[in-house]
Amino acid sequence: MGVTIGNKTLVTGYLIVELKDRHGKVLRRDVRDFDPFVRNLIVLLENVLKGEDTFVSENIMPITLSNATDVEGNSFTPMPYSSYNPEGARQYWNIVADAGDVLIQRGEPTDWGILVGYGESPTTINFWSLENPYPHGRGQGYMNYLSTELTPPEFDGNYVKFTVKRRIINDATVTQRVTEVGVVAREFHTWRKLLIARDLLDTPIDMPPASLLEVTIVIQALPAPFNIITTLDYGVPEEVSSRHTV
Repeated sequence: MGVTIGNKTLVTGYLIVELKDRHGKVLRRDVRDFDPFVRNLIVLLENVLKGEDTFVSENIMPITLSNATDVEGNSFTPMPYSSYNPEGARQYWNIVADAGDVLIQRGEPTDWGILVGYGESPTTINFWSLENPYPHGRGQGYMNYLSTELTPPEFDGNYVKFTVKRRIINDATVTQRVTEVGVVAREFHTWRKLLIARDLLDTPIDMPPASLLEVTIVIQALPAPFNIITTLDYGVPEEVSSRHTV
């Protein structure tokens, strides 16, 4: 039996979580697929692609914009992307959050970027928040979030990819369990926050006091003109795949 995927772009992702003790020793490292993007992400993409011109001409040619749900559970319509009036009307979404302490100093919300929690329900397309997120802080029930980083896209010879990474410290005096990982985008002008991805870990991670959890999300695409040919050989216990240009 063989399956051939033709001249198409394939988008995939994977999640890396690495737990280190206070001395930097790696206690655990897990890697798994990551593709749990929820409805909010598609709503944002729709609004970005409709854009400024569509918004300006709405009275002439009425359009319908889809509603998203923010992390408070409120339904609202994100405005299309707008580049005019940089003092107040810019509309864009960002996941590159500074460290929680820096955000507090600036009087900004801290609950965005990569976040972790201890919820256990399976993700559905309509999830709008982590089930039990850890807010930024130092004591029990909190996590100390450092900055969220996003690398520029690069081509490694096979995939075009970029990474989103955040380091999170358990500054409590007790062990705290992490079971879920989410990505929350923040809107520039209104500070609304939207969950765009959320996933459960295969196995919970128990973070001892003073330990550090490094969460890395890699988003990658296999661009055309590559072909993927997968052949199932019943004489061997696994699939054999090959990749070639056309």
